[in-house]
Amino acid sequence: MKAFLFYSRYSLAYLFALLALLGAALGGAWTFLGVIGLFVIHPIWDHVLRTRHVPQARPKSRLPDALLIFALPFMSVFLFTGVIHSLDATALELTGLVLSFGAITGVLAINTAHELVHRREKPLRGLGVGLLLLANFAHYAIEHVYGHHKNVATPEDPATARKNEWIYTYHFRSFLGGLIDAFKFENKRLKSKPVWQRFRHRIVWYLLLQLVLCLAVHGLYGNSALLFWLGQGFVGVTLLQTADYIEHYGLMRTKKEDGFYEGAKAQHSWDSYQVITNYSLINLGYHSHHHLKATLPFTELQEQPGAMKLPHGYSTMALLAFVPPLYFKKMNPLLSLHQK
Repeated sequence: MKAFLFYSRYSLAYLFALLALLGAALGGAWTFLGVIGLFVIHPIWDHVLRTRHVPQARPKSRLPDALLIFALPFMSVFLFTGVIHSLDATALELTGLVLSFGAITGVLAINTAHELVHRREKPLRGLGVGLLLLANFAHYAIEHVYGHHKNVATPEDPATARKNEWIYTYHFRSFLGGLIDAFKFENKRLKSKPVWQRFRHRIVWYLLLQLVLCLAVHGLYGNSALLFWLGQGFVGVTLLQTADYIEHYGLMRTKKEDGFYEGAKAQHSWDSYQVITNYSLINLGYHSHHHLKATLPFTELQEQPGAMKLPHGYSTMALLAFVPPLYFKKMNPLLSLHQK
């Protein structure tokens, strides 16, 4: 019971998913309830509770993995529900469904996938790819693990935001650069393989599977359902890339005389120790430790000496990021302190 009570806090994202389902059932302007939950209720809740570190002692349990594994069947049913509600939705309702369900895709599906694709166990990595397929973003499983974690805080990493870079141009650069890098890595992996194994190109297969899913949604349910499917994936990916933007904004590793960069350190990531942020994003706020030990389960992540600290939780920082002058005004002074 002690372990259940402790780890149940990390199911907070499912609570926000229930808000999206409630909004879909009520219809009308209520369809925006999910996105309101994440970008009105969440930041207020996060702020009211202030900063609280995750306790050091964590009960031994299989519950964290069960929570992660449950995400794929839950999100499959969740998005199918969204598809059904989109069939006879008005333009207003469809917009609300896309935003609310897409927000949950970003927070629950893609964020859980981020945890899973780093695991050593192949079945867990496969579940992570499955979650990413629901967002039409499966190439992230390759680029993030083998590209971002290698090149973070350098100009070679499309997911590292430059100082004073507007988030709107960053989204385009990050998505396109990440897709190109994923192809490059997979091409390099297969280069030494026999010709007959070239058909095992994971990025090509991921794109084909995503196309099949889109065609299936359109063929079975029509245009509105396809708009919902593509829209929720777009919103989810946008939120994921917004988190990337926040996590490494303006932080760069020094290039040495030999042409190589210094190793990634805690100071090359922005951390957030807000309690609601970490319970809803399974400790994503302990990002510096994640970059130091990428395969470490979220339950073992801790605050690192030297890590940069965000002034607010993720939802508040995301809202600020979409108003670049406000974001720069808030973050650049903190960045200047780091660079001294």
